[in-house]
Amino acid sequence: MANARRNQPRHGHVFSPESRAIFAYQEGKLTDTDPSSLEAGKFFPATAGGLHDPIAPTDDISNVPAADGQIASGGWPGALFLDEPGTQWRKHEVKAGQPLTVSWAYHALHLTRRWNYFITKADWDPQRKLARDQFESTPFYKAELSAQPHWEHQAALTPPEPTIHQMTLPERHGYHVLLAIWEVANTGNAFYQVIDLNFTDAGGNERPTPPGGLHATHVTANSLELAWSASTGTHPITSYSVFCNGDLLVKLDAPALGYTHKNLAPDTDYTYFVSATDSENNQSLPGNSIVVRTLSEGGEDNPPTAPGNLHSMGVTADTVCLMWSASTGGHALKHYYVYRDGIQVGTTSPTQHEYTDAGLSGSTEYRYFVAAIDVRDYLSLPSNVLILKTSGGGNIPEWALNTRYEVDDKVRYQGKTYQCIQAHTSNEGWDPTQTVNILWKEISA
Repeated sequence: MANARRNQPRHGHVFSPESRAIFAYQEGKLTDTDPSSLEAGKFFPATAGGLHDPIAPTDDISNVPAADGQIASGGWPGALFLDEPGTQWRKHEVKAGQPLTVSWAYHALHLTRRWNYFITKADWDPQRKLARDQFESTPFYKAELSAQPHWEHQAALTPPEPTIHQMTLPERHGYHVLLAIWEVANTGNAFYQVIDLNFTDAGGNERPTPPGGLHATHVTANSLELAWSASTGTHPITSYSVFCNGDLLVKLDAPALGYTHKNLAPDTDYTYFVSATDSENNQSLPGNSIVVRTLSEGGEDNPPTAPGNLHSMGVTADTVCLMWSASTGGHALKHYYVYRDGIQVGTTSPTQHEYTDAGLSGSTEYRYFVAAIDVRDYLSLPSNVLILKTSGGGNIPEWALNTRYEVDDKVRYQGKTYQCIQAHTSNEGWDPTQTVNILWKEISA
């Protein structure tokens, strides 16, 4: 099997900054195709195969991802030495909060769904082989392509060569490992690359605070207006950098606190964040990230879009914590309204996409939805309806996002009870209704 695989064209690798595999190739320890051969199943940090893509369910289902202890090699037999623990690996000098440009090259292009970038935890142990519990559970940077099904959008899902991403490094000190993963749409696999970084001290200069409150104030089919609040710091703020879909869009001289992005495609998602730079060239960590969808053609007079993906962030005996994704529209939003059992129980600002409903009864089922209202008092359609049951007296907990579940754990979701059949960390695409007989099985209460 290994020989048959080696005769196939290899696929892709990070060449700048040099990955651990590229350094090994330069030292004669790997062949020229080996760095592009570090391939295993997609959807890390999942441990199981057979999973559907969370945003593109028609993509090929996943194979088994790289095992703990083989994350650097992807399990490729000729590269297993890349998994050795220790601090001996060649490192790139970087600073927290500074931009890092990562470039991919390809031996064989695949239709692509996303690139994920993970970083080791602040307290990770380099004397252990790389494992899931050594990395943050969510990527600090993601570049994602949304066109689907993949067989109808081959041009849109074919990555440029080279593929270049610019990201802002999170707060870290000393030696850390960046894990870059290229996930493929039309196979069950992904390609794994680790990059060894040494975070050096910024020389005592304090970075500015991240710009806050980024939101869209006006959206049309072909443009949108962004606004944010000012950064502060030890030194005067000189500029703001606006990023769109991970790439630098524009650098604005301070005190600018807004930008209009034009010539956009209708009915399309765009992801934004903003960072600040001071007079000493210290760059802030990125501010909050938002996803804004342009209107369809002729949609400027419509009400706001329905808030999306209403979900639970936690349930107790007397509280429910809700979160949702932003509504967009041709006019600025005024409020979000939160409804319980058809009655409005809460109001949030346009930039606040979460709400805690308190004073509830234990072991009781509630139905929630959220709607948006703009400055013209046009009310959106409601979000999805979310059914939650409060806990109480030994009851089964409600399913929640970003939670680690082990085999045989039980949860409640939308009024039903489920038992975990495959250990995993939950995400938006892996709720029990979407992963029945894959991650969960329905059981009697």
